Amino acid sequence: MLQVGPGADCLARGKVLPRQAIASAGGREPLGSAGHTWFPWWTDELDAEASMAVLSLLFLAVMYVVHHPLMVSDRMDLDTLARSRQLEKRMSEEMRQLEIEFEERKRVADQKQKAENFWRGDTSSDQLVLGRKDMGWPFQDEGQEGPLSWMLGNLWNAGLFCLFLIFELLRQNMQHEPAFDSSSDEEEEEVRVVPVTSYNWLTDFPSQEALESFYKHYVQNVIRDLPCTCEFVESFVDDLIEACRALNRQVVSPQEARPQLEDCLGIGAAFEKWGTLHETQKFDILVPIVPPQGSTFVLEMRDPSLGRRCGNVLVESECVCKREKLLGDVLCLVHHHNDHSALLGKCNSSIKATLCTGSHLDVCKTVQWFRNMVGNAWALVAHKYDFQLSLPPSTTSCKLRLDYRSGRFLSIRLVLGVQREDTLVYLVSRAPDQEQLTSVDWPESFAACEHLFLKLVGRFAPENTCHLKCLQIILSLQDLQSSPQGASRPILTSYHFKTALMHLLLWLPLTDWQQSMLSQRLQDILWFLGRGLQQRSLHHFLIGNNFLPLTIPIPKKFRNAEPVNLFQHLVLNPMAHSQALEEFHNLLTRVKALPCAPLAGAH
Repeated sequence: MLQVGPGADCLARGKVLPRQAIASAGGREPLGSAGHTWFPWWTDELDAEASMAVLSLLFLAVMYVVHHPLMVSDRMDLDTLARSRQLEKRMSEEMRQLEIEFEERKRVADQKQKAENFWRGDTSSDQLVLGRKDMGWPFQDEGQEGPLSWMLGNLWNAGLFCLFLIFELLRQNMQHEPAFDSSSDEEEEEVRVVPVTSYNWLTDFPSQEALESFYKHYVQNVIRDLPCTCEFVESFVDDLIEACRALNRQVVSPQEARPQLEDCLGIGAAFEKWGTLHETQKFDILVPIVPPQGSTFVLEMRDPSLGRRCGNVLVESECVCKREKLLGDVLCLVHHHNDHSALLGKCNSSIKATLCTGSHLDVCKTVQWFRNMVGNAWALVAHKYDFQLSLPPSTTSCKLRLDYRSGRFLSIRLVLGVQREDTLVYLVSRAPDQEQLTSVDWPESFAACEHLFLKLVGRFAPENTCHLKCLQIILSLQDLQSSPQGASRPILTSYHFKTALMHLLLWLPLTDWQQSMLSQRLQDILWFLGRGLQQRSLHHFLIGNNFLPLTIPIPKKFRNAEPVNLFQHLVLNPMAHSQALEEFHNLLTRVKALPCAPLAGAH
């Protein structure tokens, strides 16, 4: 009867077991002595047979996939692309879980083997078994060579492997042609129901020449001077901000400390280069603010499940003991309790009384403070400009109106923002028109992130792409149409069309946005938004989008969050959904009648 020796595992793993340990464990002399100890072989043969069976099944699966490809069109529609992206995401997650499980099993196996080697007295694990003739195969049988024994013991696996290989090759050679051509009428009808591409669903669509002509006469001429105007607006606001900083530096008393102004950033249609006639005289500027020295802003975010993405800005005192010790130019009012406690109380009470409601930064009070500062700053820089500046009343932003002697005017809206960590996500003072918030609620804005995304697209896309032109044509046609009867404001906004465009910019290669494909891409945008209206679902571009480029500085929790439906209010309000469908239908009517209808009412 064969003896099971504890050294079998060590030999199988390429280790040399001490001769005394083998002799004491098996009760016989090791190989090379008078008595021969045979090591177990059936365990390894079972493992080898199981491995061959798994290999056979894997081979059959690969052969089936290779010889049964899915017959799809070379032209991939957006639904197929979306499903492929979801499948890729799911497979990557499964692969990550498998890697974690594999590493865990490997770690447990290594620990178990080390423990077994320790208890068996294996002290020469660093030796190699390669080149030693007295080791033999761990599953070697008496009177047989090691490799030959292994091959004979697994002959049925090799035969099964070859049998299936020959069967698959013969079957595919006999059925290749019929399998490609034979498809039932039901299958063909099913394929025809799913659109092969999204730009063949709209009949009587204007030609490329008609779209180019409309853009040239009613968009290009209007925005011809827009880049220069945007550059001037940014330089003018920078001048005002610098004057505001000069006024802030004149404040020497800590009781009068106010938030500091950061460099401004142009956002919105005009600065993203997709502005139309209505956006050529309206400019949005984001002005970030930071707490004054000795204070800090703590952002308290609301639960997104409540339907409003906003937060509160809590004003607290900041410890500056390190700066006090190193530079000595400030005094930490948090940890000085003697003569400075009263000063700390006055400072906090002054800030809270001026800009806060309770301990939270108030939107209306902060905007009013900023508006007064801009008015004082204009007195310092007015001599540089030849227009009149007025500040129309507003509670959520600082509005500026520039009136020239020629009768031309510009409207600038300065929006205050508090940055979230080191990202381009801000809590801003201005809320969307549809939302009604309290004075301490600061809505969350992704305008800076979207601005950066479109800027990156313009940098990496080929020259003269049509993605912005598509959006400008749609919005220009939308501006020409009147709202349905009884509608106070349109349901479909420029942001909805912009969101559809940004999704398509990720789904389609940038090379597919050439000027020659203007008509196709314009239909893609309309199809995408029309499908979203039917399903009452349009996902936010940045929240819950795992396919965003890593160059967009957005927190990981936003990427992994649940997608936000911009059409959620249409689910809750059937009347609003009906109005949105009517607006979209009117837009399609104008698009189809593009050569005639816009020309009649454009002026």
